[in-house]
Amino acid sequence: LSRQAKDTQSSFSRRQLFLFIMFPAVLLGLVESVLLLYAGVQSFRAIQSTSQNDDKQWLTFWLLYTVSRFIFAVADYILFVIPFYGEIKIGFIVFIGVFNGASMIYPILEPFLLQADEVAKKYEAQARAEASKYTK
Repeated sequence: LSRQAKDTQSSFSRRQLFLFIMFPAVLLGLVESVLLLYAGVQSFRAIQSTSQNDDKQWLTFWLLYTVSRFIFAVADYILFVIPFYGEIKIGFIVFIGVFNGASMIYPILEPFLLQADEVAKKYEAQARAEASKYTK
């Protein structure tokens, strides 16, 4: 092959590699944006409705979404090497939002969240007591 043909071939494979690496990240951002818009609309509708079932679904979604974002922020530095990690994240977010997965996962996490809340309340009381020393 001529030098020009080799350069074209190698740059084509570099482009393919770039797309292969970037596609999940772009797709994750796009899907997450669409899902957040959907969740926002559904949350608004839940606020407007008289039913409490949809209120619980969307409050639970937002709680699990927040927890998952925290976990992903930490885990991304380690787990990015796992094949299809980005797609797994997309699947999880779609599952908890679109397929009512939040209402399925929350009962599993509830004992841990209650335990963490008790610890948080303890430290919150200590912080308030300490702060009240300086505000009097």
